[in-house]
Amino acid sequence: MNDKQPKSLTMWGGGERGRDRLSIVDIVRNGTLSAELAAMLWLLVEAKTSILVASGPQFAGKTTVLTSVLDLAPPRYTMLQTRGRDEDFSFLNGANPESTYVLVPELSDHTPAYLWGDSLGVLFDVLGRGYSLGATMHSDHPQDVVRQLTAAPVSVPSGDLHRMEVVVNILMTYGERDMVRRVNRVTLLQPGPEYVTLAEQTSTGDEMPVLASESARQAVAQRAGVADLDASLAERRAIIEGWVADAPTSAEELRERVVAYYASRSGGTS
Repeated sequence: MNDKQPKSLTMWGGGERGRDRLSIVDIVRNGTLSAELAAMLWLLVEAKTSILVASGPQFAGKTTVLTSVLDLAPPRYTMLQTRGRDEDFSFLNGANPESTYVLVPELSDHTPAYLWGDSLGVLFDVLGRGYSLGATMHSDHPQDVVRQLTAAPVSVPSGDLHRMEVVVNILMTYGERDMVRRVNRVTLLQPGPEYVTLAEQTSTGDEMPVLASESARQAVAQRAGVADLDASLAERRAIIEGWVADAPTSAEELRERVVAYYASRSGGTS
């Protein structure tokens, strides 16, 4: 296996990671999210924060956003994918919770490849052991995510839901020629669950303030483990904007740049 890629089982959709898909640079360039928001998500993924990407309609770009964000993870992290409705999580035998993301194509009962029902109870127990989650779901709002997961037949205890950590919502609308996809809300779930808005599209839809409140700034700084949040965000944003100006030819090449970034950091997390 290419050691420049996160280790994984087969990726959903049958494709290989890095082949024929969009990178974080692509989705910044097409306006799905901003470089500022990408920088914040990078800091959170570096800290192995769980990420759930959600949208109501199909084909909103949930998997595209999730995989592009996870490509920013340090190369020491392992990505292991669940195998469907009958998953017993034995694939985690021997895995290190402190460096492992558990990938779930979708939290739903739509196909046998997805997880729902009792399997999600096991999944949240796994997250309680220190593993992190990368998953997608059909939902337009973090409160609806919570509603679906606490209702039967899933019935995850509300006290466990903060283990999802970050919910990224995508809004899909109709443009003049094609569908328009935009991340319109990013929420951090804390015990309760309590909802901390990290970014949210304005009512006019023309702005997407990131970390507009002091509570959001403190929450991200604490979860990312950074002393100087502004400096850390500015560094990552500058790197992403540099990549946008000198765009990689593929998601695989972008991943190589991420690996090179971590290799260049003295005492880094690679």
